[in-house]
Amino acid sequence: MSRAPALEDAVAEAVAECRRRLPRDASATWVQLFVSGDAYGDDDVRQAGAKVRALFGSSPALIGGVVRACVGGEGQTTEGVSITAASMPGAHTTTFRATVGALPALDARTWTTLAKSSANGDTVGAVVLAEASFSDVDDVLQRLHVVMPNSVVLGGVVDQGCVMFVDDDAYTEGAVGMLLRGDFELDTHIAHGARPVGPVMSLTHAQGGAVLELDDSPAHPLLLETLEALPEQSKSMPVMLGIGAHGAEAGGPFICRDILSVGESGGVEVASVELEEGAPVQLHVRDAAWATERAKEVLKRCVTSAKIEDLSSENSVGALIFACGHTNRMHASNFREHLPNVPLGGAYVRGEFGPLVAGGASSVLSHTSTIGIFRKRANAR
Repeated sequence: MSRAPALEDAVAEAVAECRRRLPRDASATWVQLFVSGDAYGDDDVRQAGAKVRALFGSSPALIGGVVRACVGGEGQTTEGVSITAASMPGAHTTTFRATVGALPALDARTWTTLAKSSANGDTVGAVVLAEASFSDVDDVLQRLHVVMPNSVVLGGVVDQGCVMFVDDDAYTEGAVGMLLRGDFELDTHIAHGARPVGPVMSLTHAQGGAVLELDDSPAHPLLLETLEALPEQSKSMPVMLGIGAHGAEAGGPFICRDILSVGESGGVEVASVELEEGAPVQLHVRDAAWATERAKEVLKRCVTSAKIEDLSSENSVGALIFACGHTNRMHASNFREHLPNVPLGGAYVRGEFGPLVAGGASSVLSHTSTIGIFRKRANAR
């Protein structure tokens, strides 16, 4: 990571640090680049991805964007550059751009190989970034999972109009992504920032982005009754509506969304999420103290996931984090307290991507921290 005031200097400094930390004579398989702050000129930012790849010399696959804050090295910054580089011999990378809610335009041979990856014993990991106005991002995530059921997608939503990097190119619309296939292991861990409260209800009628009925009753009056029954401390916290994730059981897990408005008919409009009648629904409150305790539990699972005691060489495990830009920033620093020798890179974003259900597709999340642990497989081929 670098906080140098000139972008060219910041990029050069961060790349040099990555190259020092990579194994001797190793080349980068893929690189993640994040830029934050207003100090850098637009033209310089757009060229940053190409400059990073040129400095690495091996033209690694590159993914990244302009974010609210970036994580790298030993810290995080709202004004600077972070670069994460990984050397994964034998792994294969494919980058793409998506502008509609369909599979990215890759050739048939590539999709066939990716689709067969599970049968071949390979893992498929993906990092995807989407611009905030791209409403089809959930469709892209779902379609990737249909083709590659063994895949895990991490990433997040950048603010509207922000630059996203893919290889040498820069875009401000749609989504960009990198697919990584190979003989490695990838575990995901999600720390939630909203606590469930009240009963679990069934979504019995929805239209567009509006929840009209819960348990066959008008949604708004029923939610008000639930709020009134909460303890006073919970009533003072920001309220969100949790919608059951794809494949979720009656008790969740839930994708939390802000409540935007209440209609005259008693319907409740929520921020962008696909509403499916029959899905479980539960109110949530943004509880910082609860979230901190849950994060501690998640980080303990990260320690187990990293399997430090089983590693036979340095730099055979690494991690990515995508965290909500609205919540406190304890997750990145706390990760380093638990796993000080595991390289961590990532960003604070507008929304996060991750799978809430084991083996399920990733969803667009809110007020979470999503962590991916990349680990060298013990019996790697």
